[in-house]
Order: sequence, then structure tokens, then C-alpha cells
Amino acid sequence: MGIFDKIFGKRPSSKSEKAAEPSPDIVIEDSLSSEFISGNFRGSRVMFQSVESPNGEWHCLYASSGSDDGAPIVLVNSSSQVAHAFSVTRVEDAAVANNGTIVVTDIGDATDQDLRGTLVVVDSNGEPIVEHEFDANIWRCAITDNGRYASTATHNPDRTVYIFDTDTGEVVTEYETPNLNGPPQKFGSHEGEEVLYLLDGDSRYRAINLDGETVWRSEELVRKDRYEELRASGEEADLEEALELLDEAYELANGEYEKKPVARELAETHWKLAKEIWKEEGDTDEWWANLNQAKMYYMEILPWHDGKKALPRFSGNKPSTTSRRVTKTWPLNSSRTSLRWRTNTTSSSSQTTTRRR
Repeated sequence: MGIFDKIFGKRPSSKSEKAAEPSPDIVIEDSLSSEFISGNFRGSRVMFQSVESPNGEWHCLYASSGSDDGAPIVLVNSSSQVAHAFSVTRVEDAAVANNGTIVVTDIGDATDQDLRGTLVVVDSNGEPIVEHEFDANIWRCAITDNGRYASTATHNPDRTVYIFDTDTGEVVTEYETPNLNGPPQKFGSHEGEEVLYLLDGDSRYRAINLDGETVWRSEELVRKDRYEELRASGEEADLEEALELLDEAYELANGEYEKKPVARELAETHWKLAKEIWKEEGDTDEWWANLNQAKMYYMEILPWHDGKKALPRFSGNKPSTTSRRVTKTWPLNSSRTSLRWRTNTTSSSSQTTTRRR
């Protein structure tokens, strides 16, 4: 037995055989414009929430939970008359189109620990259109003004936005959102094309068309995409080019959670470049500059304890083909350009010299 048999009762094999159902026992006690509406549904007290169609002709009342019959959803027309009502297990979100088509996310029993959810779409006559079960949690949903398309988005492990054609009941678009868990959605238009906006809070940040193509990005998303692109390109580039790419990524970074990984990558890249310079040219100003930059990112950008962990690599032996052993030390209170070297010789005189730069 499917969810629609559960909601509407056992259905006849054809519309012509459909038996008339009794009017639901519903009492609405408050104005439909109220944020929360008290009422009764089939003998049980419920607290409804209300969503209105864009044209104001319909109200969809829903309660997140209800009686033994489940969580009620009630469609009320412009004359404040109940058009139809049904129930699901537990409602998370609902929306209603200008033609009275309702979309609901049913998130299942609260005691059920499995990852699952069901998108339900019902037309203004109470006829079921879509019943789609997911092997992942779902939360938010949306529907176009004309009721033609409905959508929802899944959480881990699926992380995908689904768009349904309500004429056929089929999925027409699947758009993966690997960095997002079930983002809110809102249908709209972009340059005359029907699109689905994915939201960050209440702000639009990406629009996809019905083919699943991104057709618009917010300024913040453009920044984030460029930031990720620069970091990815830095992994493939040679060291000098990587530094340019990472420098730009660092400038684009917003907050410590974005700055820290780039700072570490910059420190590693400067250190690798310093080793290459030493191998080819020896002790040069460029070699010193890259060492200083590596130190700066480890000790000034990262937290002190993280920088301290990275510091031992700068306290090892200076690359050399001679028998001289060189130890490099940086006092924690030294300036960015102040480095002190202790050079220990292995000669019989056992003399120690100190050189400062």
C-alpha cells in the first residue's frame, strides 16, 4: 500500500469509479491571515501554520504533527471554504500554487532513525500527482506559481536538488549540491527563463534552469567559486605560479576558516621553493625571502600552536654537500625579517661564528 492509499484510502481503479468521500471534520478558529491558526481536525486539537498562494486565492493549512490520523494538510479557497484535506506522517514544509496545487515534504515518524523522506504533490481537487520516496532526509520544498513544477532537496548522503514535472509526476532535473545539505529553494525567472533559486538563508545564491544548468550566481558565490578554483589550480601549477594563485586566493578568503588552509598552502609552497633555490643557487636573497615568507605564514597567520608544530622543519640541517652542519633558529619574538644562524664547524679549531642578516 502506497502513501496515497494511506492518505486518501484505497482508490478505485479509475476516476469514474472513484467513490465520493465524506467532508472532513475540520474546524478553523482563527483568521487565515494569522501566523498560527487553532482548530480541530477529525476530532483532535491542532495548531496549523498557513501558507498562501502568490495570487492570494488559496491557503494551505498544515500541522507538523496531529492525531492518530497523522499530520493534517487542509486546502482552503478564496471563499474560506475547505476544498479538501488529507494527512501525512509528519510535515516539515509545504507550499501552494496559484492553481491550488500543494507540495509537502513528509519527513516520517520521529522515532524512525532511517534516512528517508517523501515528497507529496496533490492538486486542487485532492487528486495525488507525485509520491516520491527518498533514501535521504528532506526538509524544504517549492512550487512554481502556476503549479507546473515542484522541487525539494536532500541531505547527506545524497545532497541533490530534484525538480518534478507535476503534469507527468516525473523527475525532470537532478542537481548535485556537494557543499550543501538540503538548501531552501524558490522558483522564479531569470532573463525570461523559468529557474529554481537555491538559497543561503533568505538570500539567493545560485539559479539553475530546468536542465540543471547554472544560469546565475550571486557575488558571494562568484567569490567562493573563484577562491576554490585558485586553490585547485595552485595544486597543479609550478611553485612560482602556485604562489601567485594562492596569494590571490588568500586575498579573496573571508574569515579564518578560509584563510587558514591557504596560509598553510602558502607556507608549504614557499618552503618547497626555498629548497629548490638553495639546491640551484645556494644562499641568496630570494632563498632568504622565501624562508621568511614561510615563517610568516606558519607563525603569524596560523594559531601559535599550529605554527610551532610546523617550525621544526626550519630547525633542521641546512642543505649542504660539505661537512659543515648549519642550524637555523628563529626566536618567537623576532621580527618578520630577522633570522639568526648558528654555524657549527667540524674543524679541529671547533670555532663557532654567528652571522646575522
